[in-house]
This record gives sequence, structure tokens and C-alpha cells, in this order.
Amino acid sequence: MNQLYEIAFHPDYQFLRQAFLVSALASLSFGIIGTFVVVRRIGYLAGAISHCAFGGVGIGVFLQQAILSAGMTTLATFLDPIAIAVLFSIGASLMIGAVQMRAKEREDSIIGAIWALGMALGVLFFTKTKGFHTIDAYLFGDILLVSTNGVRLVGILDIAVLLITVFSFRRLEAVCFDEEFVRLRGIPAGFYFQLLLVLIAVTVVLMIQLVGIILVIALLTLPAATAARLTTRLLPMACVAIILCFAFCWIGLYASVLFNLAAGPMMILVAGICYFFVLIGGMIPAPKSAG
Repeated sequence: MNQLYEIAFHPDYQFLRQAFLVSALASLSFGIIGTFVVVRRIGYLAGAISHCAFGGVGIGVFLQQAILSAGMTTLATFLDPIAIAVLFSIGASLMIGAVQMRAKEREDSIIGAIWALGMALGVLFFTKTKGFHTIDAYLFGDILLVSTNGVRLVGILDIAVLLITVFSFRRLEAVCFDEEFVRLRGIPAGFYFQLLLVLIAVTVVLMIQLVGIILVIALLTLPAATAARLTTRLLPMACVAIILCFAFCWIGLYASVLFNLAAGPMMILVAGICYFFVLIGGMIPAPKSAG
């Protein structure tokens, strides 16, 4: 209890309070978008988009360093690698969506190729960037190093996701459950599917700073997958996913501080353990009543 009090009020733990804040904000976007990903069963598409983001990060780091070398410090400050990664991932999501909707065969091979090309581009641009740049921060993330600007970006993302979800909820829900019915009603199903992929792209990239490219899909899908074991209706599922993601992040973050371990992997570990407990619990038949 004493340690919790210090984290909450001690000036030296400002970075931890900021980490708790950004994880709470991130839970909103992860819970909502993750629910659509799980219901639509497009986790592999989300994985491809997240790995393509690494290509955008590599390009962003390369351009930022090149501009710094040219002496344009002010411009380099505004050219954030994450911003470049957002644009790159949106382009990748539109390409993946087009492949998903139009490819007649071997779509898994095409999407796998896009996935690999994104990672390869990122590695190549990192190797050509002058100076020392570690890729660990982007691959594995570090929620304890999230800047105030990063917190603002996550907050803006939450507002955008909430607004789009509120105005498009029924149509996104219909696209996730019965795309053919949506087409027969004259609703542009392709547009709403692409919109969902763009939301996934933006969410994934802005959350890279929390758990990294490798683990971001786990935090996107595990709370929603756990919620899907507890309820079958979309809106309650999204609400439960938000609460679970919030709990997983805070428990994992506190455990990482308590045991001096990496925060991102601890959050995923907590989420994974809870998911399997719920999964196994659902497989155990209820005892028959005596009468």
C-alpha cells in the first residue's frame, strides 16, 4: 500500500503516473477496435498492418536524420517517425483491404508478401540511417518513456475512434457480421471495411510506443477475445473489452514496477493468462444440480 501511495503522489514517479494515464487512454481505442477485429476475424490483417508500420518508422527515422544533417532542425522536430508510420500504414491498410476484397486466390500469400516487405523496408532504412538508432523501442515499445506529446496523440486517437464508432457503429457491426446483407441493402460495404482497416492502422501505429510492433496485436485482440467469451453482443463486448484492457494494462504495469520487469511484456502476459483462464473455464461443464 505504501508503494501505491508513493506512485500516486511522489514527484519522482511522475513518469509512472503518465504511463498509467496513457494505458488508460489506450484501453479505449484498443477495446473498441479490437472488438471489431475479433468479431470480423481479421487478426492476421491487423498483424500485417502493424508490421508494415515498421517500414514507415524506418523511412521516418531516415528522413528525420537526413533533415537534421542538412541543418534544418526545426523541420526535423515536426517530422516525427510515428507520423510517417501513420501515413505509411494507412496506405498499407488500403492496399491490404483491396487485396482482401478483390483477390480470388492466394490472398494469404499476397498479404504475407506485404507484411514482409514492410519489415524489410524498415530494416533497410534503419541500416542506411547515419548515427546510432536502436530499433528495440519500436519493436518492443516502452510505456515508461511515452512523452507528453505521445499522451496527447493517444487522446486525439480516442476522440476520433469514439466519434467514428458512434456515427458508423451499425454499419461497421453489419459489415463484421453479414457483409452480403449489407451489400444487398445498398450500403457501401467495401468503404466501411476499408474504414475499419484505416482505424486499425492508426490505432496500431500510435500504440507502438506502448508495447511495440511485435506485441501490439496481442493487446489489440486478447481483451476483445476474452470479452467474446463473456458476451456475444457487440456493444457489451466492446465495453467489457475496454474494461479488461484497462485492467490488464494497469496490473501488468504495476507488476513490472514491483518485480523490476519490462512493462509491455508483463501487460501481454497478464492478458494472455486471463484469456486462457476464461477459455478453460468455459470448457468446464457446470455441475448438475442435485434434484
